[in-house]
Amino acid sequence: MADRRLPEHADQRLTRSVPRRSNNGSRRSTDPHSLLEREAALRTVLFGPPQVVVSGGLGCGRSALLRAALARSSARVVSATAVPSERTVPFGIANQLAPRLSPTQPTLVAVDDVQHSDPESVAFLVWLRRFPDVRVVVTHSATDSPHRAELSTWEQVWLRPLSPDATPELHALSGGNPALLAALRDDGGEIGPATRRAFLDLLRGGGSALFEAACGLAALGPHTSLLSALTGRHQAAATALTSTLADSGLFDGRQFRLPGAAEILLGALPRVHAVALHERAAMLLHDAGAPDTDIAAHCVAAQTVVGGTDLLRRAARSATSELAAESLRLALRTCDPADARAVRLELGQVQWRTDPAAAARTLLPCSGLDPVVLRARWWQGDFSLGLPDLRPAELSLCHEFITGRALSPVDPEGVLQRQHADSAPEAVVQALRQIGPARFEHWLTALTRQAGEPTMRALLDCVRAEDAWRRGDVAATAASAKAALAGLSADAWGVVIGFPLRFALLADAALGRETEPHHVPDAVFRTVFGPRYRHARGHHHLALNRPHAALDDFTACGDRLGAAEARLALGQPWPAKALLEQEIAATADPRTTGIALRLLARTAARADRPRLLREAVRKLEHAGDRLELSRALADLGRDQRDRGVLAEARLLGRRARRESGLPGEPGAAQGVLSAAERRVAALAAAGHSNREIGLRLCVTVSTVEQHLTRVYRKLEVAGRDDLPRELLTR
Repeated sequence: MADRRLPEHADQRLTRSVPRRSNNGSRRSTDPHSLLEREAALRTVLFGPPQVVVSGGLGCGRSALLRAALARSSARVVSATAVPSERTVPFGIANQLAPRLSPTQPTLVAVDDVQHSDPESVAFLVWLRRFPDVRVVVTHSATDSPHRAELSTWEQVWLRPLSPDATPELHALSGGNPALLAALRDDGGEIGPATRRAFLDLLRGGGSALFEAACGLAALGPHTSLLSALTGRHQAAATALTSTLADSGLFDGRQFRLPGAAEILLGALPRVHAVALHERAAMLLHDAGAPDTDIAAHCVAAQTVVGGTDLLRRAARSATSELAAESLRLALRTCDPADARAVRLELGQVQWRTDPAAAARTLLPCSGLDPVVLRARWWQGDFSLGLPDLRPAELSLCHEFITGRALSPVDPEGVLQRQHADSAPEAVVQALRQIGPARFEHWLTALTRQAGEPTMRALLDCVRAEDAWRRGDVAATAASAKAALAGLSADAWGVVIGFPLRFALLADAALGRETEPHHVPDAVFRTVFGPRYRHARGHHHLALNRPHAALDDFTACGDRLGAAEARLALGQPWPAKALLEQEIAATADPRTTGIALRLLARTAARADRPRLLREAVRKLEHAGDRLELSRALADLGRDQRDRGVLAEARLLGRRARRESGLPGEPGAAQGVLSAAERRVAALAAAGHSNREIGLRLCVTVSTVEQHLTRVYRKLEVAGRDDLPRELLTR
């Protein structure tokens, strides 16, 4: 018969615990500091009555305490570990211990997991009390106790979960269970592989009845009172199993303390067993009158219908988006054909919150002028169905969001006040864009706080990018546009991808960098986003020295300001001047006028430039666009420098850098400028003239001047003297 001795550790200390192999071969460890709380128990084992039973919850450190006692004992140690396979072998443990006992020497007899011992060996351990020099210490599981009566007269030591220590956040996850706490530390405080394995090992080690009860509790969630009916056990037995889990710190009476415990347990079951468990739970909950959402969750997991498809549809109205969509998919597969269209519309409405592309696939097969079907078609750039006779405010806002044309007058404040979980996200966002500036921040904050669904979050990021660009905050524009594009897949955006992509292009143009390519459907150009996307792409081309491509985009979208700037980059001042004068005559917007005046100054006589630039600064200050204001200030600074007014030029240059919000720290120029602009800027900073730079780089003087103009604008400096010195290190 195999010798099942406990390993002896001569250097065992109270501040250490030694991992051991469980009976099924997996490594089970304990909290490295767990024995600090076991001083009283350890003294009882070493110096208390001659017979001691150490019990406790699963993973609470019975074996670790026993090892520590053996290491500190001055007596002769004789130890063994009982295993389930030898429970029916008479005198199995006794035969291991008896040959090593000494009648003349103080001896400590230790048996781990005595619940697995055969009855004859337990009787032998009881018999050893006749010998005054023999102390007997056994560990005993609280979940499997066939020998409880024989050992009831012994001194009982009960190990409880640990109290909160220096890492209370880990204690909250583990409930103070030493084995689980150690696994969490092995995983760096996260619920990783070691934690999941330890959690399952603990419950499986408690026996099949305990594991079955744990899976039942995981399935039932808050409805723990139904555990007896779910497992087919007597109520007292179910209560005892629940108490065992609570004694181990794993269960708080209502739920498992470890986040994701239900998924870990149910995921460990064979698929057929998990389905059967969910199906039984659904029927029990339905009979008990539980909430529809709780029943629907089990129906979805088992892919069965309990209570009819009406229950699934009711549950979808209050469930999370994920559960609502899964419930309605199940309802759609099992409902009466007469109800299929209504269920499909409900499913599309729910899917819109998280993935408009999935909603479109659900809704596009539907005919008719239902608002949700129209929205799905508009989102894909399809306007072929026409318009309904009744045009509610939300539908009008959705149409205006995509096409720029409202269907009926709308009170945006009223729409925002009435919005709810099923409100069209694009309608809510369009109402927010129309709200007055005095209420904009209030509603943006309120909607952000409420927004939990990807579609609404992504659209709100677009609105933030739009607002940041309007204020001239390039960094905030870039961050919000990037967040928006990451919030939904490219397919999910549909034609609306032109909204966030516009601001990504504008921000990257201001920063002088390429924008990550995105697929833009042709249908975008049938929406309000098409011209705005072309406008942004034109500025992006212009910033990266592609003036011909920029002019094509500006001309296609009818942007006179952009076309004028592209003409200037191409060395065509007279066509540019005509476009700018037309724009100034046609608009009263201070921002547009300010930009036009700044560009017009480039075509004006030298004597007229200061007046035009100062007027541009005044208009842009009033408009509140910091980026365009910084460009006007930089142009005015360069003009003053050319006139020899160096003090004012430096002041204007510093203010331009401050207003721009663009990177201005050492090293920033390297990331803002293109490779060609860096080469030209470095030579200019070294003191070379434009002609010398042209000869060195084999380009014309005009090209050098264009590069320097863009360099000054991007870095917001007045001229060569203000170029960053770090350019010389390239």
